[in-house]
Amino acid sequence: MKKILLSLLAVLLLGAPLCAKTLDEVLARHYEARGGLDKLKALAGWKLSGKMAVAAQGLDLPVAIWQKAPDRMRFEATLQGKKIVQACDGTTSWWIMPFLSEEAQAMPAEQDMPFREQAVFENPLVVFAEKGYALELLGSEELEGKPAYKLKLVKADGREIHYYLDAASGLELKSSRAKTGESGGPVEILYSDYRPVSGVMMPFTVENRLNGQLQVQLTFDEIEIDPAMADALFAMPADNEAAAKKKAPAKKAAPGKKSGK
Repeated sequence: MKKILLSLLAVLLLGAPLCAKTLDEVLARHYEARGGLDKLKALAGWKLSGKMAVAAQGLDLPVAIWQKAPDRMRFEATLQGKKIVQACDGTTSWWIMPFLSEEAQAMPAEQDMPFREQAVFENPLVVFAEKGYALELLGSEELEGKPAYKLKLVKADGREIHYYLDAASGLELKSSRAKTGESGGPVEILYSDYRPVSGVMMPFTVENRLNGQLQVQLTFDEIEIDPAMADALFAMPADNEAAAKKKAPAKKAAPGKKSGK
C-alpha cells in the first residue's frame, strides 16, 4: 500500500503538471527561456570558439565555427599544426583536408548533404509554422535525470526530429533524429551549460551521440552573436585550375625557331 501511495504521489507531483501543458504553453516557455521569440527570429549568425573532443580517436582540437543565415557555415579545426576547413556558401560545400591535399575541393556527395543540413541556420522550433512543418507535444519523460517535454516535428519531406525541453527551465536538452545513409541508431545532440550571450541563452557544451555512444563533444569558451561575417568567408577559394595555370612555367620555343617581336 505504501508503494502505491508513493507512486500516486509521484504522478500528482510530477506527471500531472507536465501532461496538463499545451504545445503553445511549452513553446512560449521555451522562447522566453532562450531570450524571447523576437530575439530568436532576429538572429542572423554567430561565431563559436573552443575545443572539440573526438572520443574514438582521443583527440582534443581547437575549433572555430561560423554560421550565417540562411545557410552558410564554416568549420575550422587544427590538428598537428595543420588547419582543417569545411564550409558551405549556401550552394557549394567544400573542404580543405591538409593530410590529403592542401587545395580546396568540393565535398564528396556522401558528406555534402549532411553538411548542408548542418549549415541551415534557421531553428525549426521557431520557423515551423511558416515552413509548414507539423509539430506536436507527445508528452513528458525523464531525460538525464530531469523531467522533460517531448515534441515531434515532421518536416515537409517527412523526416522527423524529436526535441526534449527541460520542464523546469524551458531550455532544449536534446534533439534526436533517425540516422540517414546507413543502418544504426538515432543521432542525438545534447545541449548543456547555457549562458546568456547578448540577451540570448546559448549552450556552451554540445555533445553528438550515435546509438547512445558519445562521438564528439564541443566545449565553447567564447560565443559571439551576429559578428561581422563577409560572404567570402564561406566561399570556396579561387578556382584551383586557374591558379595552377598561373604558376605553370612559360612554354619554351621549339628548337630551331626564334620567337618574333
